[in-house]
Amino acid sequence: MANFQITQSPLPDENNEFNFSNLYLFHTHSGPNRNQFSVTSEDPATGLGQIAVNNWEIYDGVGESTTIVARAQGMHIHAGNWTNVFSIVFEDKRFRGSTLQVMGISVDENGEFAIVGGTGQFAMATGVISKKLHQRSNDGTIVQLTIHGFSPVLKGWSPPPSQVKKIEPLGGGGGVVQDITEAPGRLESITVQSGVVIDAIAFSYVDQAGQQRTAGPWGGSGRNSETIQLGPSEFVKGISGTVGLYRSCKVIASLTFVTNVRTCGPYGLGDGTPFTVPVEDNHSVVGFFVRSKTYLDAIGVYVQPQ
Repeated sequence: MANFQITQSPLPDENNEFNFSNLYLFHTHSGPNRNQFSVTSEDPATGLGQIAVNNWEIYDGVGESTTIVARAQGMHIHAGNWTNVFSIVFEDKRFRGSTLQVMGISVDENGEFAIVGGTGQFAMATGVISKKLHQRSNDGTIVQLTIHGFSPVLKGWSPPPSQVKKIEPLGGGGGVVQDITEAPGRLESITVQSGVVIDAIAFSYVDQAGQQRTAGPWGGSGRNSETIQLGPSEFVKGISGTVGLYRSCKVIASLTFVTNVRTCGPYGLGDGTPFTVPVEDNHSVVGFFVRSKTYLDAIGVYVQPQ
């Protein structure tokens, strides 16, 4: 399971520190899924001069349910050792639009690459990438990467424009509006407190600037509290529930969350009128806003394209 951690400096003239672990580079030099190609041949006398271009995938794990985080795009030259020069181009939503510039030798051997620059969130970055052989096959290798670096705090950079949309709340009209102030980028966990109905909801998320944040609990206290911890490649693609009367209040009586790998719930006893939050295909839920007081009166969601 990949882990992305950024420690933000409180001082404007200092560096942010970033630590990324459990990333896996797929170096596939042959077969139908190869991700590199030789463009020159070696010198027969010295063995020098072969050049290959690469578009190696970097995943957040090893297995069927993993997701591409970035691609290592560049070339490697045989000059005694294989010397690599490439950019790590991030595809993960949290870092999309940012790159790391990398140099080093022999991708398949244990050791280190040097981070010699970067763009976006990692502008002017320096650091090292530790590499460890994870698996070898006839077609290539899988190499585990651990990234540790620093980048200065720069003014004027902002992430790509947000595509986050709000879907209006479903439920009753009571309670007080509760909302977040930072646009969400990825939902990490959901905590539901419930009894006969849904009493409260809380959640953790990563905002569009890559900072981890929490919200809630919004509502009262319930007999049962359950937390859904989302995996690194897991996202919420659907929410359903019921709305019913409880102690003369129209509230959310039950909730069910559907991710790309499992169904969580229902939470609450579920008496009332069914509803489904209208999440479009190829979109995911990245946050919530509600009306609440003693109970969860109504729930709305933030969504964005996958």
